[in-house]
Amino acid sequence: MPLWILGLSSAFAVALSGTMVMPIVVLAMSRIPGFDEATATIVASAELAGIALYGIFLPRLANRLPRTVAVAGILAVLAGQASSYALTTPLLLALARLVAGLGEGAVFSLIAVRVASRPNAERLWGALNLIGGTTMGLLLLIISVVPAAPTQQPVFGLLTGFVLLMLPFFLLMGGRPPIPAGGGKPIALGRGAILRTMIVVFLVYAVQAGQWAICGYVGERAGLSTGTVGLFLALSSVAGFLGAVVPAVTRRRNLRLPLVLAGLLVMAVSLYLFFNVPGGGVFLVAQITLNIGFYMATPFVTGLLTETDPDGALLSRILVVALFGAAVGTAAAGPILTAVGPSGFGWIYMLPLGLSALLAALVFGRLHVDMVAAAAEPAK
Repeated sequence: MPLWILGLSSAFAVALSGTMVMPIVVLAMSRIPGFDEATATIVASAELAGIALYGIFLPRLANRLPRTVAVAGILAVLAGQASSYALTTPLLLALARLVAGLGEGAVFSLIAVRVASRPNAERLWGALNLIGGTTMGLLLLIISVVPAAPTQQPVFGLLTGFVLLMLPFFLLMGGRPPIPAGGGKPIALGRGAILRTMIVVFLVYAVQAGQWAICGYVGERAGLSTGTVGLFLALSSVAGFLGAVVPAVTRRRNLRLPLVLAGLLVMAVSLYLFFNVPGGGVFLVAQITLNIGFYMATPFVTGLLTETDPDGALLSRILVVALFGAAVGTAAAGPILTAVGPSGFGWIYMLPLGLSALLAALVFGRLHVDMVAAAAEPAK
C-alpha cells in the first residue's frame, strides 16, 4: 500500500506540475522576443485547455485501455515540455502546451481510475497532496531561483527533467490494492449533493487562483522585490502542503465537516491579513496559512466525490471544474482589484468561501445525520 501511494503521488505531481508553475511559465514566455504578457498568458492557457479537453471527452478511456493511456500520456507530457524549450512561435508553442495538457489530463485519469469508489478517500487524497504536492512545491522552489534566458526557457527543460525523474515511480501504481479490513463502505451521493460539492470545488479554486494572480502586486505594495515575491510564493507552496496532514490522518467520518469548515476559516482569515496588513512577514505567513487551509479542506471534498465515483470519470471532470474555477477566479482578479483596491478585493473573495462553507455544511451535515441514523438502527 505505501508503494502504491508513492506511485500515485508521483503521477499526481506529473499531472499537476505544469499548472503549479504556471505563473513562472507565463513569466518565461513573456521574455521571448515578440511575446507580451497577454500573448504569454493565452499561449500558457493552452495547457489548461488540453487538460480540460481530456477530462471532458476522454475520462473513461483510462478504464478501458490503462496501459495505452499511460504510455500515450507520458509521451505527450514529455513531448510538450521538451519541445516548449526551443519553440518561440506563439502558434507552435501553444500547440506544444496543448499536447502537454492532454498528457497531464491522461495521467490524472489513471489516478482517478485507481482511487475511484475507495472508502475514506480523504485520507488517500491527503497523502497524495502531502507527498506529490510537496514534490511539486520543491520543483516550484527550484524553478523560481533559476535565472531566465531570453529565448530558450530553462523552466521547460526543468519540467522535462522532472517528468523523467518521476517515471520510475509510475510502475508502483499498477492495479488497485485491496481495501483494508474495517475500511468501511464508500458513500453514495445523490445528484444534488454531487452538484453542491462540485460548486464548492469551483469556488475554493477560484479564490485560491484569484489571490495567486495578484500576489505580485501585493508584494510590490509591501515593498518586496520581484525575486523575493517569487521565493516567498515558492516557500509558501512547499509549507502549505502540510495542511494535507490533517485529512491524511483523520479516521473519524464525523470530523469531516468541522475540519472542512476550519480549513475554509483559515483561508478567510489569511485573505483578510494578506490584503489588509502590509509587510513582508505578513505576506509570507498569510500565504503559508492560506495554502494550509486550502490543502486542509480540499482533500475532504475530493475524497467525498471519489467515494461516489464508480469508474474515475467523475474525478476527471472534477479536475475540469477546478481548472474552470481557477480560470474564472484569475480572470476576475484584475478588474476587481482595479475597482475596489486590495482591501475590498480581500473582502469580496471571502464571499465565495462563505458560500462554500454553507454548501459543505449541507452536504457533510446530511451525511453525518445519515451516519448517526444508520448506527442507531441495530439498537431498534
